[in-house]
Amino acid sequence: MDVGPCSAEIQQRRVELVEDYSKHLTRLLDVLFNVGAVTEEDLSLIRGSAVLGERECMRVLLDVLHGRGEESCRAFLYILPSVQDETTKLGQANRQEHLKKHKDILARQHGLLDYLSIRGQTLGQDQTGCWTDITFSRQAGYASSSQRRHESAGVGDAFRTHADEICIFKDVYENLLCSPASGVNMLSGVAGSGKTTVVRRLVREWAAETNLSKIILSLSFRELNLITQEQSLQDLLLDHYIHLKPFLHELLNSNPTQFLLILDGLDEFCYPLNFEHTPKCSDPERVQPIQSIVVNLIKGNLLPGVSIFLTSRPHAVSKVPPVLVSQFYSLLGFSVAQQKQYFEQNCSSPEAADAVWASVSSHKPLLLMCHIPAFCWIVSTALHDGGSFLCPDSISAKPGNKEGLGETNQPNSSLGSSEENSKPVTISGIYCCFVKSVLLFHVQGRSEGSHHTRLQHAPHVLGEMQPILKSLGAMAFKGLLERRFIFESSDLNSFNLDSTKLSQVFLSEILKEDRASLTFEKGFHFIHTSVQEFLAALYYVLQSISGSDPFSGLKPSTGRYLQSAFKQMASAVNKFSRPQHLFRRRIKKALHYGERHQSGHMDLFCRFVSGLLVPRTRLILNGFFPDGPKMHLLRCHPSPDPTPPFLLHLLHSQLQSSTLSPERQVNVCHCLYEAQDPGLSQRLQSWMKVLSQQTSDQSDSVNRDWSELAFLLQLNPDLQVLNLDAQGLDAQGLYQLLPVLPLFSTLSLGQNPLGSEGASVLSLVLRNPDCCIQRLWVVATGLGCEGLKILVEALKENHTVTDLRMAINKIGDVGAGYLADLLRTNRTLTDIRLRDNLVTDKGAEVLMAALKENTTLEYLWLFDNKFTKDGVKKLKEFANTRPNLDIKVCI
Repeated sequence: MDVGPCSAEIQQRRVELVEDYSKHLTRLLDVLFNVGAVTEEDLSLIRGSAVLGERECMRVLLDVLHGRGEESCRAFLYILPSVQDETTKLGQANRQEHLKKHKDILARQHGLLDYLSIRGQTLGQDQTGCWTDITFSRQAGYASSSQRRHESAGVGDAFRTHADEICIFKDVYENLLCSPASGVNMLSGVAGSGKTTVVRRLVREWAAETNLSKIILSLSFRELNLITQEQSLQDLLLDHYIHLKPFLHELLNSNPTQFLLILDGLDEFCYPLNFEHTPKCSDPERVQPIQSIVVNLIKGNLLPGVSIFLTSRPHAVSKVPPVLVSQFYSLLGFSVAQQKQYFEQNCSSPEAADAVWASVSSHKPLLLMCHIPAFCWIVSTALHDGGSFLCPDSISAKPGNKEGLGETNQPNSSLGSSEENSKPVTISGIYCCFVKSVLLFHVQGRSEGSHHTRLQHAPHVLGEMQPILKSLGAMAFKGLLERRFIFESSDLNSFNLDSTKLSQVFLSEILKEDRASLTFEKGFHFIHTSVQEFLAALYYVLQSISGSDPFSGLKPSTGRYLQSAFKQMASAVNKFSRPQHLFRRRIKKALHYGERHQSGHMDLFCRFVSGLLVPRTRLILNGFFPDGPKMHLLRCHPSPDPTPPFLLHLLHSQLQSSTLSPERQVNVCHCLYEAQDPGLSQRLQSWMKVLSQQTSDQSDSVNRDWSELAFLLQLNPDLQVLNLDAQGLDAQGLYQLLPVLPLFSTLSLGQNPLGSEGASVLSLVLRNPDCCIQRLWVVATGLGCEGLKILVEALKENHTVTDLRMAINKIGDVGAGYLADLLRTNRTLTDIRLRDNLVTDKGAEVLMAALKENTTLEYLWLFDNKFTKDGVKKLKEFANTRPNLDIKVCI
């Protein structure tokens, strides 16, 4: 049989037709049958091959057409384009329907469940305007911070520095979803700053938008932790988004740039990320460990061109190499104006919001912590949700003086005349009110009766809930010691917390068991890490006051008989020891945890322990602590002295420890504030005089504790200029200020005996990635050549200092050589002043040689040095050749 041109074309294109048109087979058969190109017998034959797949059916169809002759082949080629177009249109419509379903599913999964949600709403309601905006900073790449402190200690710092570009949520949204740029965008923020809430808002606003081409896929590292078997990226996404199964493979392979992949909570990922030695993989269908999938996604090997939004707490940011991060966002939290807006939106009335804001704004430690949105929620619950009943004075405050410390300087005077009528002025007091509010108003089954009625029964409720709260605290303490914030069902079972209503209030459950193939078990975490730290401290203080060892409650259940025997043995041992001695030893042990853990993760725990040892603070939870004879250990009866003297002695002795880092020393000052040290107010007032330059008496500098100044400076983020001229500040004092020194734009330390050791401290400041110093004034500080050499090495790495004033430091020609070496490479300095530094003509020659290579310096003042007339002449002649450089010189 002769082969016609159409039949020959089909045979020639056979591979292409099978590859590209098998998916249109059903429609092709219908049209071919309708035009008579194939018969019913042919259809039966073709469909009979379906067990071998669509491609085999297509091959049989082509064979049938070849056998039918030229006419059938011509019909096939004629209808081929129209069938393809028609099927494609149907496929696109079907795809849009699935993508709409995808948006609906993600919107439901990312409901308003977090701290920034203002009022509870159902998912179907309009969400417009229900978010308090939040402040971000943005920069290209990131630098790891070297400071070792609890992450909450850094809140407010970024509002002081303004070193990076400030932006709001709208800017982040547009960059991620409206910009064609790809790469890794990282969001860093402390616990409770709103990272997950930003993700929720991002997803919900994307789901409500109809004109965006990007498709969001969202995964949390908590979920990825449950994957123990190797699998492919494609299978991972198909398991998670089963509703996209018909199209996901095609979408991933055709155009990955249309995806925004959200990976939330890097700090919670339990697998190590090895970016150097993980094998490269670019095949989404290749099976590999989950950590390898993450590494290859971030490196751009998998899904090249995809946009990735990665969130993390600050301590885990460095898991990703900076070179891989194209845009870095820091979640600064609420500005002061945003804090006020949050309370206005979250309280039931303007009057209640004003009262809560008055209480917060008049105490700087509370105001500082309210940069964290989660803390605003805790404060709102504590002060507004029955706050006037919990602490009757708590919402009676009027807006106070915002300058300086306000009432922060007087932690005791603001407590009121009686303990029951005191308002919370410390973080510990706020958390006591929060826990009390939760127990009285938010535990299921306790909603009956008025606020007043429930508060009348508060001691009974607190006593009734004590065993469960104690177990929660024991688990929290154990987790804190192990640096663990995610708990399993077995942890709850070991502390008898498996099904209690109270645990359901303080704990959030993650990874529900009905979640596709990723849900192997339940996980739990406290509603905020600071709540875990407070409950841990509450447990520790309760056990210590009760005469029990806090560590004995951490052991797994071993049966009632063994537990009873253990208690009897412990009781027998305690009878031979002085109870007061045991109690103090346990408190000392708790506070020394902060000293031993230089990472700072125990800092807040130590503050809470200090605060809970104050009877007036503890009285907020009246009924929770025992009323037995052991209470004399803390002199808990009404007393003019609200704080146990041994605690103040212990904290003050810690401040004098030579082994304590500057960050830990500042935290001890926070502990003194929580302990309501009666002398703290006066000492802080004297530091206020130092900052305002009302005193320059160096005779008292020996008795000063510069850590208290660092504490004060942390509470005043609006201060840009730190002027400590002529205050008797030595290198050791400067070292105690190390946590706050990088945060100022101007650092004036003139006429202080710093010496070369002080220069070493300043070099740490200048090398700090967070350094914001633009003007460094160290006039007459005894640096000498050695100190200048140390400073110059740091300035070679620093890119912020533009103004260096270091007159009267005896640097001589050797020091001038060090500066010349710096000027050859430094392009940041614009002003250097070297008056009266024993520089001779030789030093001037070296400086002029270096300035031939430097075009950025604008001012060089060399008054009162050891120049000859010839040397001065040469300097002036050189200045005439550089119109943009002002050289001041005289004999």
